[in-house]
Amino acid sequence: MEKERIKVAFLVHALSGGGTERVVSRVLRHLDRTRFRPVLILIEKKGVFLEDVPPDVPVLDCGRYTDGKRWGWVRTFAGILKAERPDVLASFLWYANAFAVLGRYLSGAKMRLILSERSTVVGSREGFLEETLRRLDIRFLYCAADRILVNSESLRSQFVERFGFPREKVCTIHNPLDLKGIVALAAAGGDRGSGSNRGATVVGMGRFTREKGFDILIRAMGRVRNPAKLLLLGEGREESRLRYLARDLGVAEKVDFPGFRRNPFPELREATVFVLPSRYEGFPNGLAEAMALGVPCVATRCRTGPEELISDGGNGLLVPVESPESMAEAIDRLLGDPALGERLGAAARISAQRYDAGKIVRQYESLIESVVA
Repeated sequence: MEKERIKVAFLVHALSGGGTERVVSRVLRHLDRTRFRPVLILIEKKGVFLEDVPPDVPVLDCGRYTDGKRWGWVRTFAGILKAERPDVLASFLWYANAFAVLGRYLSGAKMRLILSERSTVVGSREGFLEETLRRLDIRFLYCAADRILVNSESLRSQFVERFGFPREKVCTIHNPLDLKGIVALAAAGGDRGSGSNRGATVVGMGRFTREKGFDILIRAMGRVRNPAKLLLLGEGREESRLRYLARDLGVAEKVDFPGFRRNPFPELREATVFVLPSRYEGFPNGLAEAMALGVPCVATRCRTGPEELISDGGNGLLVPVESPESMAEAIDRLLGDPALGERLGAAARISAQRYDAGKIVRQYESLIESVVA
């Protein structure tokens, strides 16, 4: 008799262009279908990564903002859980996590619960209300989880040491990289720009929010001595402020804003230097992807993640947070020393192999099987 597959429901707010959404889509693609039956539940059915969902994965919409009632989607969500009765509900990010706990309770269905946090709790600055609600969630709701999943060891330490969760309840699994896909997309061209005609390029990539520190990178470019162009790949609420800052510092001609790239890898592959200027992080996908392409990288020693990817001077360079001077010095080192950049890039490519999606998703599978057992 064939062994029954484990039914896993993944809950995320939407599939917009963020790191967590990339992780969910990669896990869905690589999960072993002989052992698992994945289902995707979205609070809002939207986002650029919707088309990346494998065709065999049902996508269930809670319909937030579409039913005419502010909280009607919560009942819809509970109804989905009651009808689907997954063996495991795996939720991502604090907002969805809170409703995962509530929805499971309202549905009356028995299922194991995995709640996943993706960014530092200590030192984050997302606004007073959001930060307060997030910490309340962690203290009073996360105890309902069978496992708490994080993407870095430093974040795991925060949950154990600051919030008092048992170490065995908090599990670290780094973000998966689709290494073959990244290399193929880089070679394919996709949203290819004119990087080959620009000369030396410094690339930053991510959402334009304060936490990502692109204002620090623009200030650093004003101090960089070697000629280079800065490409900021992404979009977000801070874009107007960043453009104004570049003009105010007199470096607007050195800074390009090509916009969000669904396929950023051709331009990333051509970069002379990749910079992660974040004030805080979770596990920086952009940094890992640049490393996978062999691009020499500079990253801040921010909470959490970069110091787990980069060994300073071994496979990249680390600089203090909020230090345009140190960042500019590190960029200049790489721009002025191609041999150093080649050595660090080659080591980075080797280091990134540990995050291959095939290896990482096997860890997800082991976690799911362990909570069911």
